[in-house]
Amino acid sequence: MSSPVVAKSDLITVTITVGGQKIPDVYQISQIQVQRQVNRIPWAKITLLDGNPSEEDFDVSESSTFVPGGEIEIQAGYHSQESSIFKGIVVRHGIRIDGDGNSYLTVLCFDKAVKMTILRKSAYFLKKSSKDIIEQLVSAAGLSADVGGAGAVIKEMIQYNATDWDFVVSRAEASGRIVTVEDGKVSAKAPDFSADSGLLIKYGESMVEAEAEIDARSQLASVTSKSWDFSGQTVQTGDSSEPTVNAQGNLSGSQLAQTMVSDSYQMITSAPVTSGDLTEWANAQLMKSRLARIRGKVIFPGSAKPKPGQIVQLAGMGARFNGKAFIAGVMHRIEHGDWVTEAEFGLSPRWFVEEQSDIEAPPAAGLLPGIHGLQIGKVKKIHEDPDGQTRIQVDVPMIAPSGDGVWARIASPYATNKAGIFFMPEIGDEVILSFVNNDPSFPMIIGSLYSSQRTPPFTPDQPNTTKAIVSNSQLKITMDDVKKVIQISTPGGHIVTMSDDQKTITIVDSNSNKMEMASSGISISSPGDITIKATGQIQMQAQTSISIKATTDLSLQGLNVNATAQVALKAQGQAQAELSASGQTTVRGAMVMIN
Repeated sequence: MSSPVVAKSDLITVTITVGGQKIPDVYQISQIQVQRQVNRIPWAKITLLDGNPSEEDFDVSESSTFVPGGEIEIQAGYHSQESSIFKGIVVRHGIRIDGDGNSYLTVLCFDKAVKMTILRKSAYFLKKSSKDIIEQLVSAAGLSADVGGAGAVIKEMIQYNATDWDFVVSRAEASGRIVTVEDGKVSAKAPDFSADSGLLIKYGESMVEAEAEIDARSQLASVTSKSWDFSGQTVQTGDSSEPTVNAQGNLSGSQLAQTMVSDSYQMITSAPVTSGDLTEWANAQLMKSRLARIRGKVIFPGSAKPKPGQIVQLAGMGARFNGKAFIAGVMHRIEHGDWVTEAEFGLSPRWFVEEQSDIEAPPAAGLLPGIHGLQIGKVKKIHEDPDGQTRIQVDVPMIAPSGDGVWARIASPYATNKAGIFFMPEIGDEVILSFVNNDPSFPMIIGSLYSSQRTPPFTPDQPNTTKAIVSNSQLKITMDDVKKVIQISTPGGHIVTMSDDQKTITIVDSNSNKMEMASSGISISSPGDITIKATGQIQMQAQTSISIKATTDLSLQGLNVNATAQVALKAQGQAQAELSASGQTTVRGAMVMIN
């Protein structure tokens, strides 16, 4: 452990190379800033004196030295004993003239990992761990990756309209990792409290400035994460374990947490996250909390040694703050012949996605101000869509109670070419509107609503007995879930009933014609005539007997009438009987008896 103060610190030297070539000595550097932080892309800003009003030009700006895209390295040290404090590429080049007539060239540079922040992308990741996903995205940017911990394989994960960088950091954080970048190498690992910067910063010796604070509000007693397991229809949980962290100060995170609340901090998601991932998530949150228990910064003479993710030893700050501080960020400032380094220690308790206002694309893709949440609509017209897209015209009362309204597509449980489930709302119905990509110009009807003004056709009961489809003209399909009955009916009195309760199927029309199928058989009744016709044959067959009875006449007629008995044939008239033919009549038997 050593002090950043070196024996020969009276002369600070800086070397800047672009494309491997040292910049000309005539370039006058006004200021250099370099910043590295956990979960951030390192950047550097170089300010040079440039511009000549008499010549009306900016020589350094006009040269090819700092053209965006050039690879740049900054080295700093004392008496030419220099170390690299930044490597990256030039991304921005600008000039500034102040009110005093001074003019400057400002060059902004970022680590090559900045390429991961430019494009929003969408992708599917199937059966990959967080480690696999991070390595894939970093490699796709042409960078090297160093990802710790294998992690569980995730069945499905989607990157939606997010930059690779934002996706990598959010996945790393959720799995308990921190992301650091150095010279085009992206590391995503759990905090390593044995990674020592080798520096001791002591008040009264090497410490130039410092501030530190303990905030008990950031400390959680424990963390429980919850998700919904739809396969088991239960709530799954994952509980945190107390982590081992850097030894700084004499108040532990668990001690501080007791001053606030002792209950477990709850994190919830309705997504079906597995219990293993829930535990990992809970542990990540508690680790963030513990690394936020002491936060601050310390400024000391310039040194290239400290890096984010390492430990710096603090001394002379009292028992509350002395010890091994976790470095969350490092800032180098070189100006006026002086070089100081600022180390930020302690992590923010907030998640990366909470701190980045632009991590998600703007509502409605930024095409116009977006609309949030569901909205209420009133149906105005269901036909004559001017675009022929089967849309419905609705008024949105919170936009305008009446007027031209807006044409909305309607969602259906099943919609396909020339087929589907076809139901349109009625004029005046209250409907729920959602909006594609939060764009108010593209509404979607996702359902209709009952109210005291537009009541349902049935009154709900505790057993939830009745399910039904009822049209506006009272055409009905009604289901009784208690008695297990389905009934199809028309307002004119035509009814088909299928009943498990009565074990019958009954068809009744408005003329009282009735057909019933029951365990005893099939019965057909009519207050009028029953006619059976067929273009082919009509066959009747019974295992026992067939009876045909008429209260008046019974007529049988056909081109040929055949009556065959397996045993005996009997034709009998109570008053009289006649057997006749206009042609030949044959009566034949082994014995013929006439009276």
